[in-house]
Amino acid sequence: MAGILASRLLGFLREWAVAHTVGSNAATDAYYAAFTLPDFLNYLVAGGSLSLTFIPVLTKYLAEEREEEGWRVFSTVITFMGLLLVVLVVAGELYASRLVGLLAPGFAPAERQQVVLLTRLMLPAQICFYLGGILMAVQYARNQFVIPSLASVVYNSAIISAGLLLGPRLGPVGFALGVLAGALAGNFLLQLYGARRAGARYRPRLELAHPGFRLFLRLSVPIMLALSLSFTDDWILRWFGSYLPPASITWLSYAKTLMRVPLGFIGQAIGVAAFPVLTSLYASGRRAEATRLLEQTLEALLLLLVPIAALGMAESRPLVRVVFARTRLGPADFDQTAAALVWFLVGLAGWGAQNLLARGFYAMRDTLTPAVIGTAFTVLNLPVYGLLVRRWGHQGLALASSVGITAYALALLVLLARRTQVSLLGTLARLLLRLGLAAALAAAAAHAVVRLLEPRLGATAPAALAELVAATAAGTAVILLAGRLLGLQALEMALGELRRRVLSRLARSPANGPAS
Repeated sequence: MAGILASRLLGFLREWAVAHTVGSNAATDAYYAAFTLPDFLNYLVAGGSLSLTFIPVLTKYLAEEREEEGWRVFSTVITFMGLLLVVLVVAGELYASRLVGLLAPGFAPAERQQVVLLTRLMLPAQICFYLGGILMAVQYARNQFVIPSLASVVYNSAIISAGLLLGPRLGPVGFALGVLAGALAGNFLLQLYGARRAGARYRPRLELAHPGFRLFLRLSVPIMLALSLSFTDDWILRWFGSYLPPASITWLSYAKTLMRVPLGFIGQAIGVAAFPVLTSLYASGRRAEATRLLEQTLEALLLLLVPIAALGMAESRPLVRVVFARTRLGPADFDQTAAALVWFLVGLAGWGAQNLLARGFYAMRDTLTPAVIGTAFTVLNLPVYGLLVRRWGHQGLALASSVGITAYALALLVLLARRTQVSLLGTLARLLLRLGLAAALAAAAAHAVVRLLEPRLGATAPAALAELVAATAAGTAVILLAGRLLGLQALEMALGELRRRVLSRLARSPANGPAS
């Protein structure tokens, strides 16, 4: 948990470093757009889903006490997929100019050349991400989470350091070099050490006919061929954003990064911790226990994310002014980023829920259903992006993102309820009705405090911090009171547990002693 929290905070600091060093302009738009081709390449080989596709395979052999066979499959996966990725990276380097023209067609020629340069610098990092993903999956299968959680900590730290040191002279190029260094150190070398500690054994193999490798392919291919909205949303935002005024992509990136802080701390942490347990329960035939765990986990997730989203929407203006203080951003940048953040937070619960619900299918060794449904919702949501961007520019893109991911999460919930033959919908609908009302009242209270204090305290960062503290206190008090009146005893417990965990981790920070 501490590693995930540190990762998300550093992820924000990475964006802060960009805002501090470069600001919000066409150059930063080019930097963020340059991630599209590397991200697409990683997605093409299901790199971001290795923990979901390889864990069931390795867990199967470990549960059957056939560990040696598991390491043979591990070796084959690394050898074959690593060679494939090297070929794809070389092809990407050669054809980067043409591919960038397809993925970000709205840029002017000079900006497009900058995107091509940055793309070529960052493409080799995908090899480190892919190999590191397999090494992390081994550690997750052994219920070892600390070293994998440090991957993004090292990665983001390298980007921040390189950007602050090289950015004043090289601009976004300094940050791109940090991407490459961070991927090598955090996602590959550190995970190599962690996997060896977990007992991983590798020898170059190409046993492509091995049943375990075929199972891995069967789980991976649907994800490779699919275009799930949970992965493609950033690409679509950048594609449409390349036609918008300069800095639009940057505002979206800053806002979405802020939205991802609670999502990573709560949603990702819960999903990562629950997945190996769910996989083990389904693998041993204890489906009822697995379904009950999934339902309880989803309820806890919503009890935390819905109030956070509501308060974040009400406090978006002072929040953005506080977190992006001492940067090159101006008042217009603050306002546009805050406006995008409001619409991204509409989908916060959807982002967290789809992550967990998809893992429910993956734990049952079904990667096809989320892939097909995700692709369908990507296609269906494209007109929504197009319509809303024409009406409201970058704010419309943020709203379209939230609409699509929420619809996708609801579809996964309906299908999972049918698959498990458990009445999840009625229970969650009643929970969301009461929780939504309590969160709306809390948001209204927090927004009233912001409107009261903002004209009186001014637009400075200390004033914004005072607004944020006062509004959060008022909103939290209201939601606890409303939750108690509405019979949401679990809400107070969930918020209390969150507070306890945060304080516990802060007390164990490096300044106070080693974390466990």
